[in-house]
This record gives sequence, structure tokens and C-alpha cells, in this order.
Amino acid sequence: MAVDLDDLDLRIVGLLLRDGRSPASQIADQVGLSRPAVADRIEKLERLGVIRGTTVVVDPESIGRKVTAFVAARGSVHLTPKALKMFRDIMALDEVLETHTVAGDDCYLIKVRTDSIASLNTLVGKLKEPPLSLSTRTTIVMQTHCEKVGGIVLGEAI
Repeated sequence: MAVDLDDLDLRIVGLLLRDGRSPASQIADQVGLSRPAVADRIEKLERLGVIRGTTVVVDPESIGRKVTAFVAARGSVHLTPKALKMFRDIMALDEVLETHTVAGDDCYLIKVRTDSIASLNTLVGKLKEPPLSLSTRTTIVMQTHCEKVGGIVLGEAI
């Protein structure tokens, strides 16, 4: 559901996208509002679901996640309860970063980060096991040129 945001809300969200730990007083200085007014707007944006949380961005290689891959998977669109549970268990793994239902030949596009090709193979193997029995096509990332945490950048590039 789209939420009507005014220019100040968009500026606040843009600043938080760049640094989610920015204090309200610093944001207030940049947008020309008082600290309480910014805090109220941030609270409203959280309540409306525009801001879903804040997070720490960790360098994947520093924690041993050297392999990034995209797994395209296809299979039955009507999963049995047992297959659905297996799918949800796999999606809950730390290595699975994103899962999308997609249009086209595939059913799902799954972004994963693993510590090795062997662990990537293990994860993909789980998708292929019954009762899930998905067919997969895996693309391994050679180099990342752009990765936007949070998914979007508002306004002009920095």
C-alpha cells in the first residue's frame, strides 16, 4: 500500500537510508525541523510501515560469506503442506538473503550468500529434495558493482 509522503518525509527517509543510526537532532539540522518534530515523523513512518526497521550492514566476506549466488527455481506452484514447511525452513536459513516469486519460466528467484561452493551445493540440493523437488539454475556472482541495502535510494545520488 502506497503511503502519501511529503517532501520532508522523503528527505528524512533518504537520510536514514544513507545512515540508519543518524540521531534525530542531526536529521533535524539537515531538514530544518526541530528534533521532536523529526522524532515524531520517524515514529509516524515506522507506524505506517514505511520504515520497517534499522540494521547493521556487515561486509559478507568478513564473516566468511565469500560466495554470492542467485538460484532460479521452478516446480509446482501448489506446494503440499510438507513441501511448504520445507520451503519455509530453507528460506529461514542465514544463507538465504532474499526470495521472490517471479513471472516467467521460473517460480522463485533466491539470493544466497554462502561460505563455499560446497555449502552452496548443499543449499541448492535441499531445494531439489522431495517433497519440494524444485528444478534449479544457479548463477554465481563474480563481482558486485552495486548493492543497495534497503533496496532503494531516494532522490539524487550522493
